[in-house]
Amino acid sequence: MVMKERYYVAVETGVIHKKPFDDQVNYYEINATTREHYDLQHIFTELRELEYEFTPILLKPLKESEGIERREKQHQLITNLFTVLYDLGTDETKMKIKSLHILDELHTT
Repeated sequence: MVMKERYYVAVETGVIHKKPFDDQVNYYEINATTREHYDLQHIFTELRELEYEFTPILLKPLKESEGIERREKQHQLITNLFTVLYDLGTDETKMKIKSLHILDELHTT
């Protein structure tokens, strides 16, 4: 049997904690295996990589299609992130995510 551990996810910072440490941070409480923790961390890594473009703007011509593709990829990653949080989340976490209406088309129950 695979053991799950309790984690507290701070979406704004992209950090997964073992314990909540700041009352000012909005945490999503989840129960995850080591693999699920890794997969969630990978989503945050991909989001950070999309956020920061390392190629100097002068070396790369501006293309609107690239901007659209980046936004679509970010949207997909954010949807994936909240889907994972919902699936692994406690009842309270599921209620928080439902109240955001992010996954309405995916979780209609």
